[in-house]
Parts: sequence; C-alpha cells; structure tokens
Amino acid sequence: MASWRFGFGGKLTRRTDLPEAQAAMATEEWVKRAIENSKSYEELPQRVRTLLPITEWKAKVKEHCIQKGFGWNDSLASTSCSEPEYYEDLLRFYRYNYRLFPYHLSDYVCRVLRVTPFKYYCDLLYTVMREEKSYDQIPNFAAADIVQQVGIGRNEYIAIMNKCKAKKLLWRVNKSIAKEFLPVTPLDINMQPWWTVGVVNLSEQEFRALAPEELKACQDGCKPGGCQVADLDRQLLQQLYKKGLIHLDVPIRPNDHVSIPPLEGFVSNKDSEEEGKGDPLEALLYAVFVATSERASVGELAGILSVEVPKLQMAISIACRLGFGTRLTPPHSKGEGQQAHTGDMGLELDLADASASSASAPGAGPPKDGAPALAIAGMGAGEGGQATALVVDAEVTSYLMMGALSPGLKRHSVTLFEGGRVTGREVIAELVVELRASVEAAEQFEGEMCNLAAYAKALAQALDCIRSAGGNRPVEVLRKESLAGLAPSAACRVLSHAYAAVVPITPLPYPPLPLNPNTPGPTNFGPTAEAGTPWLQLALYTAMAQGPLTVVLVCGQRLWRLPPQLACCTHVLVWPWDLESVRAQTSPVMLESAFLLFSLNEYLSRTAVMVQPLDLPEGSDVASLSAVQIPLPPLSKGSMLQGVDTRTGAKVQLQRPANFDDAVKKLGLEHALGSLRFMLSSPATASHSDENVNRGNLPDSAQDSNEAAATRGDAIEKDGGDWVPLHLQLGLPLAPPGLCDLVCSQATAAKFLDSDTRRQHQEGQAQLQQQLFSIISDYGACSNCQAVMGNKEDDAISFVDLPIYNLLFDGKQIRQLDYTDYQQGIGCLCIE
Repeated sequence: MASWRFGFGGKLTRRTDLPEAQAAMATEEWVKRAIENSKSYEELPQRVRTLLPITEWKAKVKEHCIQKGFGWNDSLASTSCSEPEYYEDLLRFYRYNYRLFPYHLSDYVCRVLRVTPFKYYCDLLYTVMREEKSYDQIPNFAAADIVQQVGIGRNEYIAIMNKCKAKKLLWRVNKSIAKEFLPVTPLDINMQPWWTVGVVNLSEQEFRALAPEELKACQDGCKPGGCQVADLDRQLLQQLYKKGLIHLDVPIRPNDHVSIPPLEGFVSNKDSEEEGKGDPLEALLYAVFVATSERASVGELAGILSVEVPKLQMAISIACRLGFGTRLTPPHSKGEGQQAHTGDMGLELDLADASASSASAPGAGPPKDGAPALAIAGMGAGEGGQATALVVDAEVTSYLMMGALSPGLKRHSVTLFEGGRVTGREVIAELVVELRASVEAAEQFEGEMCNLAAYAKALAQALDCIRSAGGNRPVEVLRKESLAGLAPSAACRVLSHAYAAVVPITPLPYPPLPLNPNTPGPTNFGPTAEAGTPWLQLALYTAMAQGPLTVVLVCGQRLWRLPPQLACCTHVLVWPWDLESVRAQTSPVMLESAFLLFSLNEYLSRTAVMVQPLDLPEGSDVASLSAVQIPLPPLSKGSMLQGVDTRTGAKVQLQRPANFDDAVKKLGLEHALGSLRFMLSSPATASHSDENVNRGNLPDSAQDSNEAAATRGDAIEKDGGDWVPLHLQLGLPLAPPGLCDLVCSQATAAKFLDSDTRRQHQEGQAQLQQQLFSIISDYGACSNCQAVMGNKEDDAISFVDLPIYNLLFDGKQIRQLDYTDYQQGIGCLCIE
C-alpha cells in the first residue's frame, strides 16, 4: 500500500517503500511538533487536515497543554476547548498523576473554580488510598506540600490505611470511608511578609457573612496587584485562608536573588519520571537546588540553565513556598526587565571575553604531535566563581546517611542526597563538627560502622584541608549525580559561574565533570574525559618507560583463543574504555583465567579493553594486590617517597622509582591532586618479551617481609622484582584513610588553592591533555582532538576515542600487534 511522508515546506510526497505503520508514526511525530510550535489547525497542510479531523486535533492540543501545565490564555488550549473545561481536565490529570498543586494557575483555579491546595491534596490522598498504593508513590515535592497543607506524612498515611482496612468488608465494598479520616481544615501556613494576597470570587452569602475586619482585608486584596502579607494582620489572613476566601502568591522577579538553605521537611519518596506524566517542574526544581547561587539573579540563572525566565520563576516560587528556598534582598536597584536582560548579556560577554583572552594567550601555540594546543590564560583562575567545590558521589552520600549518628549530620546528608549541594560557611562548619561527632560516637562500634565512620572522618579532613588552603574562599559540597540532569554545556556554565576551583574525590563514576581544559572555567583537580579512560594509564607507562605487561584489544573483534601474553596467567586486570556499557562500577576489574576468553569477547562486543595478566593465588581480588599508593602532589626531591600500603593501610616509604620525576614533569602532575599506585612485578617479566607473562604479585618471601615492614612503618624493599606504575588517579581520595591524610597534608603544604598554584596546575593539565591527545592521534581515531580543534565543546565532552589497533606495552614502549591468528572477526572502532 502506498504511504506518504512530509518533505520540505510541509509538502506531502508519496512513498511506496515505507510500511503504513511507519507513515502513521511519521505523521504523528509531525503533528506533535506542530503543536509544540503553536501552529493552528488552519496552518496544517491540507493532507494532514484530511487525515486528522479537527476534533482529534483539539484533543491532542488539549492533552499536550495539560501535560505541560500551560495556562489556557497563553497556549493553543484556548482554540481547543472552553476555559472551565480545560482547567477541570487539568486538575483531574494532575490529581491522578500525583502532581504538585498548579500554583502558577491560581488566578483561575483558586479564584474562579474555588479549588484550594487543601481540597486538591485531600482528593489526591483519597485517590491514592482508594487504589491502596503506598505513600512512596507520591512524588517528593507533592508529598512535602501535603505535609504542610494537610499534615499527613508517611506515618499518618499508614495509620489512616490501617484504620480503613480494619473495617474489613466495609472497606472492600466502599472505599469512600477513607474520606472520614482526612482532616477537614488546612493547617496554618507559614506566610512570608513579601507574599501577596489574592481574593477569590465570593458568593453573596459569603460576602454578607464577612466580619468588618475580614471585609476590609478582602477589599485590600482586591486592589490591582493585590497586597502583601506584611500589610495585613497575620491571624486574620490565617482565618480567611482556612475558609478558602483568599489565595497566596509567591512573587519572584528576574532581578531577585535566592539562596537554598539546608533542606527541612523534605520527603524522600520517588521522582515523577513516567514519560508524558512526570511533572516538568520537578526536574527544574532539582536544577534550581544545584545551580542557585546568591551571586546570580534569577534572570542570570535562567541564562546559565538555558531555560525561559518565566519557567524558572515558577520553579523558584514553589521552592520558596515549600520552604526550600529563601528570597534575598536584591542587591541592585535596576528595573526587572533591565536586570534580566543585562544578566544574560553579561554572562555571554564574560564568556566571550574569556574566550578572546584564551585565544591570544602566550601559551596557545600551534599543535604539537597532532594534538591541539590548549588555551591556558584565562582558565582556572576563577574569574567567574569564588567558591571551592568538593565533589562527591552518591556512594559517599549514602555512607553519610547510614552512618549519621547525630540529627545534624542526618539533615546535611539528606540535603546533599536530595538537593545535591551543601553550601554556606556556617553550614559547612556545622557539617564538619557533626562529622567529627559521628566519628567519636562510632569508636565503640565494629564491622561496617567502622567503615562508615572512616568515610565521615576522611570527608571532614578533606573539608578542613580545602578550608585551610582556600583562606576566606567559601567551600561547598556538591553531589556529582545532581549535575546529571543538566546538559553538559549547562553543567559547565553552572560550575564556571559558581566556583573558582573544583576538587572531585576519586574514584568518581564515569564520565568525569564536563569541564574542558581548552575552555574558560574553574580549576579542575579531577580527570578530563580522556584522563578518565585507560589512555591515561598508557600515557603513564610511556612517560616512565616502565609498567606491567599490557595488552590493548580493539572493540568489535572476537577471539577464538587467547593471545600468548594472556595464555598462562591465573588472573587479569581488565580496564574497559566504557564502564557503563559493560556494567562495571569501578576500573580495573579482576577476572580469573578460566572465564577470561568468554568475558573478553563479551566486553569486546561493547567496548575496547586494556588487559594486564597476573599470577595470583586462587580467590584473589584487586585489594589483594601488593601495591603502594604514592600521594600527589609529590614531595620535594629525595631518595624515598612516602606512601600507603594498599593491603594494610599503613604508611610506608618506597624507593623513588626510576624516571619518576621526569614522568611527573612530562605529564604535568607537579601540582595535581591524586595518587600513583605502584605494583611489585616479579622477575619473570624482566625480559619483557611477547611470550612472557606479567606476574603481578610478590613471591611469598617478599610479601612476608613487606607486610612486616609496613607494620613497622619502615621502607618497603623490592626483593624479587621491581616497583612499576599501575594506576594514576586524579582527584582527592577518601580511602584508604592514610592516603587521604597524606594527600591533604601535601596539598595544604603546596598551597594548592592559591591563584598561582591553580594557574600552574591548569598549565599542567593542558600539558597532560596534550600527551593524551598525542597517544590518541597515534593509536586512536583522533576524532575528539579534531572536535577540540574545531571548538565543538559539547562533542569534546560527550565521547572519547577508542583505540583502532591491537597494542602491546612490553614494559618499555607501546607497539602494534597482529592478532589475525586469534580473531574470528575484524576489529572495528565503535563510535556512537
């Protein structure tokens, strides 16, 4: 059967090769875009109007506008149905999908329809109880508003459901008995003086029943623009609000400044993520929690997040209404429109000026070794923000919530987990005190609680380190996952506007923070996108001209037998380029040789891998490797390096490896934060031939002597092998505690947050990026390098090149390998 498609200009052309179902889907998608672009029915092509009756078109328009929460006057909904019908359907849709009360539509919903937030939430609760759903099904912000309006939280909800189910047969026959247990009047509302009062449409009977003071208050509220809460008696307003005669608006202007205090009264339920039914305001509210800064006006914040100012005003209004946000006194006296306009333009001009200065920087020379030159001047100096951010992940946040032994720490943990950020000098100081109090309270505990206390102690130590090194610079704690809901470019603007320096913990889940070394922004002490992959380890091995025997396998090939380098080992370390595709939490992953061929083929069907053969006892894991972690930044010159034994956690001394200083300088790590893990190789790898296998553990005698030395705090000897670099991690480690202590002490001694030191670190990061691009240009597709050279910022952040050759690092250098005899297919590069 012939089908049709839409060409340029909305013209329909015949397609006989498309199935009818695909043509219908194409038509549906075109109609959806037409509605989003506010096209009227008359503007549709004749062919579409033939296939789509006007009644169906109006139904689609109304459904779309209701899902987006548009007002009737401000959308196509005014052409599809009457105003009362639209708002009644909207309230029904909101109620059955457990959404927040539509406060932005209060002028009609409250004034004309006389639906109050209290009545709306009572009907919502009845809907949930009638379907016998759990309280957790109510989204976070709606549940928090229900507690404020109705006074029903999780415990109250469970108590009401138990009372209903106690009726047994009556409950099964008549679910409406749940209404008997719901409150009949709303709670007192915490009205702020700057909120405005609006009056509903009163009936004649209600008007005549008003007391003189109530009548006077209603008359004041009926004036153009309403009146503020501060102008009226607070107790009188509470009475009128409980009677449903007034509604409250929370005005937010584009030139207002807002702060987000620690979350109080937040209900940790679920997010409304269902496609087409989730509340669009909820995602925006989480973005507000992360991005709001006292330095940025609402208009400027809208430019940073790339959202419309009215939508952002709506979200911030709800945050202030729920008590999760506080409006500050505007520091400027400009008009609203002027402030909103100049705020966005100011951000663009700042970025443009910074880009111009970067382009003319003395260090921005021509590309070397096929890698683009990286701008150094104007980056990392913190021209945009003033604070320093310690970036943690959800795992650390959950540890804090489980190990919180004081109410104060519990409050900060919830704020970090739900709001994504803990900010404020006094708040951070209180957080450190609560962390140390929890550590002291956990001294008598054993098992897992000791590990939780260790994380709390390390976090307190990290915050003290940043506070002491930063001087008067404010410190914030930021949860990395809270940035995941933003586009990479928006997240980069948020970080650039708020922070002068960003200190991520290590390890953090991939991908790293969307901060590019070739663009203006805060100093990033964590890895870039390329440094978060095995390319960094290959660059380390190359710079030191030593390392474990390493095989790199290209994505897309399938092995029918193991290469000789992997044939005689007992275990291997596998470093996937894309951890998410193989569902790995951390890198490296240790595998036993019995499952190696199958596992490699599974990995290679999704991503490229770097493999390192080991000879370990049965049942070994990554933690059982004999290794020493050396903190970065490195100490001054000397024959010994201070480090931490990874198995015992004791502080030890390691003979400074050959080429260590040259490698640190070559990779630009002189002012970096992180650790360098060294592993003791066996003498079997001394020849570094293709047929030799890396024995990645100590002989028994060496292990015993080293464990004894670690217990004594003496220097570790290298009996039976050499210490070779295994793993370079960038960021501030929280575990083991001894390594965190060394990194913090050496970073504080190096004054790592001073302006000069941060600029030197930025130069070193650019140098490291050039080394990575040099290796990628030799053994990868180099498409990312080309994206950076073409100033495609989002492209440079969104992917990392995979290797296009099978490679071998033999302990000295990298070279290509021909694995044709071991392949079932031809290796290919997988690029999304």
